[in-house]
Amino acid sequence: METFLTFLGNIKWWLWPIIVLGIIAIRDIIQRKHTISHNFPVVGHIRYLFESIGPEIRQYFVANNREELPFNRIERGWIYASAKKENNYEGFGTNRDIYAHQHIFINNAMMPYQINENHPNVINKSFLPCAKIIGAYNKRKKPFRPASVINISAMSFGSLSAKAIESLNKGVKLDGA
Repeated sequence: METFLTFLGNIKWWLWPIIVLGIIAIRDIIQRKHTISHNFPVVGHIRYLFESIGPEIRQYFVANNREELPFNRIERGWIYASAKKENNYEGFGTNRDIYAHQHIFINNAMMPYQINENHPNVINKSFLPCAKIIGAYNKRKKPFRPASVINISAMSFGSLSAKAIESLNKGVKLDGA
């Protein structure tokens, strides 16, 4: 035991951090629970450090939890929890700005009022009218109000397969739009 302690005592001080980092690297390579630590031994821990102090940094410098694209921090946290088979439930309440311009929400009506027989929601219960009139702001000759808030746009069709586009069009046809 004394020879072992003598051996440890003879190791230079600057070698100790290298030995500790080597042990951490071996542990990271062997473990399979955290992909980032496994793929990037030692350096991957910096990501977890930044993630843990992220709220403090974002509070002053960057963005809130819902501003990032294509997936914001809230959605990404839910995806990570689901992938790891952890608790992915979210509590009641929100951190969205419900008073922001064009924020859409559904208001519960305990005692709803009677609507006319010719109202669009009598014919189609899922009808959601579009409030925006396209072309009205620029005073076009024929402004257009879409029949529904939910529409299919050709914007992302370049990234979809022909079968996906066909399925979307069949779904719209079924809905009667």
